[in-house]
Parts: sequence; C-alpha cells; structure tokens
Amino acid sequence: MKVSIYPEKDSLEMCFEGSTIKIFLIGNEIHIAEEVTYEVTTGEVLSKIQIVIKDGKAYLQSPFGLNEISAPENIFKGIKAVLEEIKEKHKVLYDKFNSLIPTSTTS
Repeated sequence: MKVSIYPEKDSLEMCFEGSTIKIFLIGNEIHIAEEVTYEVTTGEVLSKIQIVIKDGKAYLQSPFGLNEISAPENIFKGIKAVLEEIKEKHKVLYDKFNSLIPTSTTS
C-alpha cells in the first residue's frame, strides 16, 4: 500500500485517493474514519460512519448502531501494512496500535 502517513501522539493520518483517513485510539479501541472537512476554528470533522476495532473484532459504527464485520481480515491486514511504515521511526505508536490488532481472525 503506497500512501502518505503522518504519525501523531495517538493517531495516524494518511492520504488515500484524495481523502484524509484518520486511524486513532480511544481507550483500547482503534477507530478508522475519513476526515470529511477541516474547519480552522474547530479542527477536523470526522465521518459518523467508522470502523472500530475492539476486543479482537472489527465493527462498523453508524447511526444504526454497532455491527460486527464478519470478514475483517483485509482491514487487519491493511492496518498492519500501514503500521509497518512507522515501525522503525515511531516505535511507541506502532506498539500501541499493534497490540490491539488480532494476529488471527479464527474464532
């Protein structure tokens, strides 16, 4: 995956096909959302539809609730590919995210 990645304290921003995607931590959860706009006075505004990774599972969070994603393998694989890009230069951030990504999706 060839994207531009910008690490921050508890988040990563990446540009993908003209959109800014934010991967960030909330407690022991990883959230993935598109930045829909940026206002100078208030900062970023993220999509209300997000992917949430918690307890080794992936969910779609939307106005209709939190629904488990039945085949999250590509999501986990993609996040791991992004994390590999920061592994050497941002080890602490890498470790925070990597600890929350399951190594296997078999139940």
